[in-house]
Amino acid sequence: MINDESGPKGRLRKIPRLVAATTATSAMLLSMVAATAAPPDHTNSDGLPNHAGGPSGISNMVGSPIPPHAIPENNPDFEPQFHIELHNVEDGEVEHVRLDGERTHLGNVQRPATTTAPASDGFWASKYSAAIDGTAGHLLATSVYVMRSKVGPEESYDPAYYEGFDPETDERDWTTRLLNIRPDRYIGAHHGAWLDQTIYTDIPGGSAIFGGDSSLPTGSPLTYWHEDDEEWRPIAEHFRNDADLAPPERLRWTAHKPIVRGDAPMYMEFENWAAGDTVAGETMSSNGGIYVGYEQGAARQVADVVQRVEGIGRFHGTEFAHVGQMDTNHPGALTFSTSPYVGFTWDLEEMGGFQIVPANHVKFLSNDLGQDSFIDRPQWLIVGPRDSDPEVLRDDRYIIDGEPSFSPGWEAIAPVFGMYARATYDPDDLANSTYFDVSYDFGETWSPAPEFVGVHDPSNCSDSTCAQNWTNIRIHLTYQDGP
Repeated sequence: MINDESGPKGRLRKIPRLVAATTATSAMLLSMVAATAAPPDHTNSDGLPNHAGGPSGISNMVGSPIPPHAIPENNPDFEPQFHIELHNVEDGEVEHVRLDGERTHLGNVQRPATTTAPASDGFWASKYSAAIDGTAGHLLATSVYVMRSKVGPEESYDPAYYEGFDPETDERDWTTRLLNIRPDRYIGAHHGAWLDQTIYTDIPGGSAIFGGDSSLPTGSPLTYWHEDDEEWRPIAEHFRNDADLAPPERLRWTAHKPIVRGDAPMYMEFENWAAGDTVAGETMSSNGGIYVGYEQGAARQVADVVQRVEGIGRFHGTEFAHVGQMDTNHPGALTFSTSPYVGFTWDLEEMGGFQIVPANHVKFLSNDLGQDSFIDRPQWLIVGPRDSDPEVLRDDRYIIDGEPSFSPGWEAIAPVFGMYARATYDPDDLANSTYFDVSYDFGETWSPAPEFVGVHDPSNCSDSTCAQNWTNIRIHLTYQDGP
């Protein structure tokens, strides 16, 4: 699922402007301002367009303003934690590397990747983000069953310059090049139809880098070992002149902990309703809020819920996750599991969970790419800016009165869709896990995530724990630094 931006049907399509994601970490730590895309004639010494003057945020690569209520979370200090190093050769090691150099063996490569691949329209969200240091190459999706990394291009995607997008004929500008990593069983599950852009490992899904204590956050910079210079260099440099090159042999992702005003967020809470919804017998006059909470001080509202979740669906990856665990985080979605099954399976009836998605992403997927819409589907909670009108979801335009329909947007924006939520989970140590629990009484009391598999919605789910009875959802956050 991936959506975000395009204009009304029938309008002439404008030529998109390019903005390079080359801002250094120090620049990313400056005070943030709402910004628009940089003019195309602002180039750097390499002849690439500058990112300066363009979008800000820890991993935002979209030419739209940062939501003002979330500016602190998008302008954190970064505390380096650890590296994950992978030797992209057969039987190559996958290692957790502490900052002091201590190494822990996590697994081995069963089959290396020999190329990268363009992202499909189905992963439109791959266009939204950059590394937290402003470079293009980064961990795009953290998950219990796949790690997806962006290795290029270095140009920045600006959705405001799509109008009248025709998925049948129009070019996919800024198409992301992907490098994927899979857990154990996938090389066998593909029955020899292995994907050349995928690194297959023997690490079990749901552990180590796939949902264990070595899980990386989205936005983690991806570098490669440059043999001639004998240093780690941004991965996009390797592909700058030839996107079809084979991936380098030595790869490194670097995890950082975000520190906001001296602390890291402890949780996010979603009031599970939009204006007009009736929840627990009460009809709501305004949207539910989305809050970020810290150890000190009151929780702060950063966004609105413009569509509540009231159902469970079959989402891939939930079979590897524990009940309550986050299955996936990428710039256009968070997925959470309600399935008690933990391990590899093709059985869809062992899968169960729900997703949290940003509003414009949903609109672009359904109205401009023609994919099945998440609008009015009970398995998706949709996020919009504060004081959003939920009815804007039903307006099929992306640009309304010259501005993005939900402006500022929430694609690749922290804390919901960037850096903060990792897949880390230990059923014996919830204090050091990312997981959700629910309230049925507006936050007065809290209960563990309930178990559900398959498809459920208000038409076929009558149990008191069904999702339509959730008044609040709280996601507990953790920032583990490995074994």
